[in-house]
Amino acid sequence: MSNALAIATVTAALAQIVRNAVQSVLPGADVLTERPDGAPPGEQRVRLFLYQVSPNTALRNSDLPTRSANGNLTKRPTVALDLHYLLAFYGDERALEPQRMLGAVVRDIHAKPVLMRQMIEDAIASEPFLSNSDLTDAVEQVKFTPLPLSLEELSKIWSVFFQTTYALTIAYQASVVLIESEENAPAVLPVLRRGAENQGVDLRLGPFPILDSIHIGAPEDAERRPRIPSYPAAQLGMMLTLAGQNLAGEVVSARFQHSRLGITKDIEIPPDNRSNTELRIMLADDNAAHAEWAAGLYTVTVTVQTGGTRRTTNQLPLSVAPSITKIAPPSPIARDTNGNMTLSVTCSPVIRPAQRALLLVADREATAQDHLAETDTLQFIIENAPTVTDALLRLRIDGIDSLPFMRQAVPPPPRLVFDDNQRITIS
Repeated sequence: MSNALAIATVTAALAQIVRNAVQSVLPGADVLTERPDGAPPGEQRVRLFLYQVSPNTALRNSDLPTRSANGNLTKRPTVALDLHYLLAFYGDERALEPQRMLGAVVRDIHAKPVLMRQMIEDAIASEPFLSNSDLTDAVEQVKFTPLPLSLEELSKIWSVFFQTTYALTIAYQASVVLIESEENAPAVLPVLRRGAENQGVDLRLGPFPILDSIHIGAPEDAERRPRIPSYPAAQLGMMLTLAGQNLAGEVVSARFQHSRLGITKDIEIPPDNRSNTELRIMLADDNAAHAEWAAGLYTVTVTVQTGGTRRTTNQLPLSVAPSITKIAPPSPIARDTNGNMTLSVTCSPVIRPAQRALLLVADREATAQDHLAETDTLQFIIENAPTVTDALLRLRIDGIDSLPFMRQAVPPPPRLVFDDNQRITIS
């Protein structure tokens, strides 16, 4: 930051830059920090004039708030300014002296557009009234940028100089100049403890927990890096890895809610399976889980509880696919005299009466026979069944397909292969 002499210091420093530039082409030229008002014939001169000061749009509010609710000063207010300069060049037009001086100024400012510390120190030393300027200690450096003024804008600027003849002109903007107030804010005492019993601050507004993604994979691959791509859907017995932010807390639980059936499943996540950015959830694969879960689309949210504060994350979708555990009769399967075939498919989790079940075989799609109660076995009649060899079956429950592949660990490395237990041959 700098004091109130910052504007005058920038003007003096720019005047020195312009003076050195014009004297490199016309040794007798000089620079005056005055409004354009002409020059005696034969004099080589540049008039440097600060014609406008405007607030810097990027930093004008960066220091808010500066006072507490009772009006006490908490930090020194700082104003951010842009300075607009007009440079008018005078000299012998027949010898093109104004143009030669303009070219030298543009050359030097473009080569060194930033006001360096040494330039500021030289400017302060050149003028006794700038001795108390502290612009050299400013964090933000001042940069000069040419302003592309149109003929209309130039005419408006020159119209404010009453009865002044127009001269060759260029404009520059100096940005940014920070001027700090001289008011003194009270010294802040050091923090000795944070919150009750030094347990930290209980923030009522954030940071809120956020879920970014869900990765689905086999439990055996949880520690593999790089992580294998996520499965397209989850099945019972798989590992879910929920990635996000601010997920740490005293009690962390995940809620799975079926979008159609209204089934809600809450799972508390033990401390060993969670961090601030990642949660691991193992989906159980036992008789209780087969009855509690249902295939279909779920929404997943996480609740983080710390002390008496509970915060809930955003929702992410999760597809839970059925698993085919048995196909009857075993292959090869013969069609009846009408070319039809009846299949019995056992799966998990159990199928609810309201769920729609389809079986996909080659290019056929068969609807399950009515099931009026929860069941893990569905009957399908495939009319005009195709003749196929080792065709993969897919069971579709509420739009979610079973996974026709399995994880193969031997020989290493582990990889995904099509599951032969889900193939059938129809003769």
